[in-house]
Amino acid sequence: HGQQKLFGRIGVVLIVLAALAVATTAKDALVLLGGLAVAYGFQMWPALIAVCWWPFLTRQGVVLGLIAGLIAVTMTESLGAQVFAVIGIDPMWGRWPLTIHSAGWGIMFNLSIAIFVSAMTQNREDLEHRLTFHTFLREHASLPDSKRGLIPIAWIITLVWFFFGIGPGAVIGNWIFGDPNNVSTWFLGMPSIWAWQILWWIIGVFMMWFLAYKMELSTVPNKEVVALHEDIGDVHLDVDKP
Repeated sequence: HGQQKLFGRIGVVLIVLAALAVATTAKDALVLLGGLAVAYGFQMWPALIAVCWWPFLTRQGVVLGLIAGLIAVTMTESLGAQVFAVIGIDPMWGRWPLTIHSAGWGIMFNLSIAIFVSAMTQNREDLEHRLTFHTFLREHASLPDSKRGLIPIAWIITLVWFFFGIGPGAVIGNWIFGDPNNVSTWFLGMPSIWAWQILWWIIGVFMMWFLAYKMELSTVPNKEVVALHEDIGDVHLDVDKP
């Protein structure tokens, strides 16, 4: 465990130093890099889905899907246009084709290829191995029967919040609490979009509490957790034996 912590700390220090170096020397590119970081990070969702919910997804599918997603993100951002310009090609689609964010294009390619490749690379032995972890998660992290009726409510709250809080529905906030061009109509003396965003961030706090505690996404399992495998830090080699 001490060795794991040491390497973890060294890794954190190196990452922080690299981030500081980039922030100091590439100021003009910070916004672009920040946007790319979010879109690239979103491409890890299929891997998370595979670990937590879909044992159907295989290693090959997730890896190839991730590669495709990263390429799609790059090609639908300004960086992609710069890459094409180097080889003398003018891409027809430009940045964010059809006004869909690069993360959206990436995840579409990512999931599609992950599912397709997984369907072609199924292996019974590997599937049984993955199912041991999924069974473990179901036994320790599943909702009790008394709360399963809340699942549809949780989905509705989450989807509604994403649509109106940070999605296309947020456009309503431009005028619902007053004419943006008429200060006398503003709610509590603030622009309508401000009031709208404050309202939905308050609702977002409730949503996070509901998901974390009522849906038990951030609570300690009721069943005692027994490790499936020994942690590498707990393994002691007997040097006196071959």
